[in-house]
Amino acid sequence: MDDFISDKKINEFRDLVNSNSGFVYQTYKNKDGKNLWNLICSCMDWLTVATRHLSKAEDLDSNIDIRVMQTFSLISSIDIIFESINQLHRVFVNHKTLPFEGESSCFDNRLFTEEDDNSYFKSIRACFGAHPVNLKHSNTKRFASWPFDSHFESSELTVHLYSNKIGETDLVMHLKYSELLSFLKCRYEYLDVISEKIELAYSEFKDALSKQPIEQKEDPLEQLNILKNESKFRLNDDYYNSIIDELIMIFEAPPLDHSIENLANNYRASLVPLITEIRENLQAMNISDLENNFLLEPSSELYKTLSYEIGKFYSWLLSNRYDPLANYYIERFNKSSNSKYKFSIEDSESSLLLKLKLMLIDQDI
Repeated sequence: MDDFISDKKINEFRDLVNSNSGFVYQTYKNKDGKNLWNLICSCMDWLTVATRHLSKAEDLDSNIDIRVMQTFSLISSIDIIFESINQLHRVFVNHKTLPFEGESSCFDNRLFTEEDDNSYFKSIRACFGAHPVNLKHSNTKRFASWPFDSHFESSELTVHLYSNKIGETDLVMHLKYSELLSFLKCRYEYLDVISEKIELAYSEFKDALSKQPIEQKEDPLEQLNILKNESKFRLNDDYYNSIIDELIMIFEAPPLDHSIENLANNYRASLVPLITEIRENLQAMNISDLENNFLLEPSSELYKTLSYEIGKFYSWLLSNRYDPLANYYIERFNKSSNSKYKFSIEDSESSLLLKLKLMLIDQDI
């Protein structure tokens, strides 16, 4: 069935859900007190499982018993897709309705004419393997026969539905594979409708927040604290949050030794364009890579020499985890900078970070 169904559509849907700076995650991880993000992930995972299974399904066997179980596997996979689509519809479209309600376009010559496609598919599922020995219809207990090759020209398999009432006539249900696939196709393609709803919701979200002005402050630290709150409100992007947190540490660092305080002030001043870019991007809801991020990541020959120590130092400094080699990193920095910056284990985290940045842009070392 690889030519009929593939995992391409669910892969594209998953990419959409995970894009836009985690808009779907941020919106649905706590929606009216419910974690709908877990439901979304479950649906995506099972859609992937079912579509990949169907795309690799083997040809139907000539042995009727094996073919019946292959058919039940087909029906079960379709049912997983059907239920997953229903759940995603409830999350993104309308939690009070189901897609395709009342439609009767997929199945001809249906046994239960009062049922729409959604309900009739469930009847097929029950009779052809889900619980064939425990059926109920019109207040009558029924039991499905052994499925057999259909004598009905347009069908492939048939079951008789026996009644527990003496003398009551059997019902006859026919199954046609092309109708099952038609049902599957309609439901799987409904992902496109759900995708459009997600894109529309994200567009409306961006538009609404872009019209809410972000307060501007002359003082960089005050501005950064405002941006920290705005960033959490505007998609809570990890990339932006981490940069803002690092900038706050740099600007809230206490005064350094007078011999390097001017260097610190000049470095802080050089970071203002980055702060401005963050504010403008958050205001426009353009959560993209920051062009001025290089200002926060100074590089030099010294960086290449100390790349291992710097990486470990960052991990220790920003994670608050104990590192028995912290003193070693500091000793290496002091030795490499001729103790110009006087790194000390007693320094505050913000002072250590600022000193490291200054050391890495220092052209005189």
